[in-house]
Amino acid sequence: MKKRLFGAALAVAAAVLTTVSLPPAALTLETPFSDGTIPGIVHVHTNRSDGRGTPDEIAAAAARAGLKFVVFTDHGDATRPPDAPAYRSGVLCLDAVEISTTGGHYLALDMPASPYPLGGEARDVAEDVKRLGGFGVAAHPNSPKPTLSWRDWDAPFDGVEWLNPDTSWRIKLRQSGWRQGWNVITTLSAYAFRSPETVTRLLGDTGIGAAAWESFAHQRRVVLLAGADAHANLPLTSGDPSDTGFALPIPSYETTFRVLSIRVRPDRPLTGEAVRDATTIMQAIRRGHLYVAIDGRATPPAFQFTATNARGTAGAGDALESGGSVTLRIRSNAPSSFVTRLWRDGEPIAEARDEVDLTRTVPDGPAVYRAEIVTAAGPGAIPWIISNPIYVGVTFPAAAPPPAATESRLLFDGQATKWWRSEVSPQSSLGLDATPAGELRIRYQLSSVNPPGPYAAAGVELPDGAAPSDRLSFTARADRPMRLSVRFRRVGPPAEHWQRSVYIDETPRDRTIRFADVTAVDAARTPQPVPRDIHDILFVVETTNSKAGSAGQVWLQNVRLQR
Repeated sequence: MKKRLFGAALAVAAAVLTTVSLPPAALTLETPFSDGTIPGIVHVHTNRSDGRGTPDEIAAAAARAGLKFVVFTDHGDATRPPDAPAYRSGVLCLDAVEISTTGGHYLALDMPASPYPLGGEARDVAEDVKRLGGFGVAAHPNSPKPTLSWRDWDAPFDGVEWLNPDTSWRIKLRQSGWRQGWNVITTLSAYAFRSPETVTRLLGDTGIGAAAWESFAHQRRVVLLAGADAHANLPLTSGDPSDTGFALPIPSYETTFRVLSIRVRPDRPLTGEAVRDATTIMQAIRRGHLYVAIDGRATPPAFQFTATNARGTAGAGDALESGGSVTLRIRSNAPSSFVTRLWRDGEPIAEARDEVDLTRTVPDGPAVYRAEIVTAAGPGAIPWIISNPIYVGVTFPAAAPPPAATESRLLFDGQATKWWRSEVSPQSSLGLDATPAGELRIRYQLSSVNPPGPYAAAGVELPDGAAPSDRLSFTARADRPMRLSVRFRRVGPPAEHWQRSVYIDETPRDRTIRFADVTAVDAARTPQPVPRDIHDILFVVETTNSKAGSAGQVWLQNVRLQR
């Protein structure tokens, strides 16, 4: 009898816990107008990396959730040729890649295979993706895990993930205190009954925020989007799905696809022809013709954001020339309890509740405007709609050219290699010789044994240091496209290294590396080298951007220190 009573008490407690922890059901909305958008999602992992599902299984889940396109972003170095666009279960499937950098993870969309592995510094990967014609997105920038979060806001990225459910989970899991522990328990208990809404509840206060947005908003046009980061493979620690042997198959792909979406406004209708439609979708994403919708709160959305002045009308993602006062209009089918906000340069300038057609006229002047709709006023409100910005009269600053050098110190005169030598890992090799054309030829062969990372370096010794110079300049070419790492070494004690990589190919290219632009390697105590302490300069081929076992040639000319 006691056991039955105890079991009944547990059942009642579980039922009460589930009832009180259930989030509100997603609202089903009427759509009084069509905003002409197509729902889809980016940042999805398959079983080709650390996801559980096959592309076909994921596409079927997306179809059940009402999505029309999915962008797969399995982890890699971008050397694998992407799969051709294809329709699966009526869903357009695009293949992209998520690249690990020293400054966080980066999504490379709409890009052919790279001729060499992409990796290393965030700025270099972003530069490579742009050179290859891809569209690069800074992934989960506010992840609490340092190896995941994007940190280089000066890099030339094209887009940024405003929201990411995987990051939301990590943030909640890392918060301490009994209240947060209770929230995790109730979240797991509610998941079985209202899974999309339960995951949606985690999104509150986990976006990148206005301060981060302002750090790049006036530097260049950047597309705002949300990434699903869907794995259907949740570790019960703060690690990655691939880091632990114990993970739950939640949230499922279908659940994640019902939580949020990006609503893309194409310039032409989709045709059912995969390659053509892929171009249409990617053109819209590149232009920022999209908004983020949190479908786990209310769906289907209808949303439009425009700016009008004497010069014309612009939509989200577009630019409008200055032309007198600006009329901003936000149309939506937002529930009456939701709050619509209008932002200018990172500051809210208007807020309204129960207005589905909000219009405000503001004075002329350069500004970046965006709109959002949240579920309620105050802290903890869950976003429902996040627009892309409209740029009115904004001129982005051009990079100032560096001052020309006034002094030079030649390190290779086209003949003598006296101060040059090779440094290689076991089973790798490197040869040095001067060519009749006055170039220093470097012939390298990397070991095919990958760990701990084969390398081959040509180094020049500086017995008297690099002072008073502040930069290194050289002309370089290679027998194939590649990245060449240039390292500056302090012998020590303690020994310290700093580096910067440069892109080179078959065409001779002039390169200049300023000591102020290099980054510390390993345990370097200072961010940049002191010129007088630089004892060696190394030109390194390594497996960050070259494959183990590869061989080739690099030619250097006009190698000199300058200031």
